[in-house]
Amino acid sequence: LSVVCNRHLRTPTNYFILNLAMADLLLGTTVLPVSATLEVLDYWVFGRIFCDIWAALDVLCCTASIMSLCVISIDRYIGVSHPLQYPGIVTERRALLAMLGVWVLSVVISIGPLFGWKQPPAPDDTVCLITEEPFYALFSSLGSFYIPLAVILAMYCRVYIVAKRTTKNLEAGVMRERMNTSELTLRIHKGSQVHEDPGAPGTGKGRAHQARSSLTVKLLKFSREKKAAKTLGVVVGMFVLCWLPFFLALPIVSFNVHLRPPETLFKVIFWLGYFNSCLNPIIYPCYSREFKQAFIRI
Repeated sequence: LSVVCNRHLRTPTNYFILNLAMADLLLGTTVLPVSATLEVLDYWVFGRIFCDIWAALDVLCCTASIMSLCVISIDRYIGVSHPLQYPGIVTERRALLAMLGVWVLSVVISIGPLFGWKQPPAPDDTVCLITEEPFYALFSSLGSFYIPLAVILAMYCRVYIVAKRTTKNLEAGVMRERMNTSELTLRIHKGSQVHEDPGAPGTGKGRAHQARSSLTVKLLKFSREKKAAKTLGVVVGMFVLCWLPFFLALPIVSFNVHLRPPETLFKVIFWLGYFNSCLNPIIYPCYSREFKQAFIRI
């Protein structure tokens, strides 16, 4: 809603954040109420067909969420490593195509059980379990979590390295230009025979002023990109903490039922993943001033 209502928030990065919010909202409105009903009643009341649909929607939303984070991490890497060229690289059209790709891949990963790639259904229609067919569990864990997570971690490692190097270089450049300008000004005031218009292009002082201004613009632009990367880094960190236990347990349990943790612990792990969808609306106002102001206006 913040992105829709505020024109200045309509950027490719925020479109990706909007995509993440859509996945979280879909999870919260279609999957969580059903999951909560199942937990409270301790049996399934919605029938066999809706059980399969609910399980597929669960995988769809969670996959779309982490793939959105994957796209965001790539976007932040481009923003930090090429801050001035970023608008030409990440266009609105490419951003929309990336969002479409996220949902297409999520559908491909989630629809397997609807076409029979699952364990035999329980004879009792009041029982509805997440799909634990071993090879589908492995496939969905790799596609929904581990492969995107590898991309995310690789991108943020690169972001950290580039950010550290670029900050150092830009700050050193600004300091060097200040020293050069001060030295030139000192020579002029000492009675140098060179008389220059301070702002005129082509003169020494004019060139120094332009170089310093260019470096300052680069530093400001880069600082904004780095701040956005930090905010999204917090989002990724919380996502990993919330979902890693589940995606560790699911393949192991699917291949060896004897390693299944106690039911209470498994439910905690299961709901910890859902809890992640509640965190993003809290994280963005805390770490992004633009989103905080937009939320206040709404």
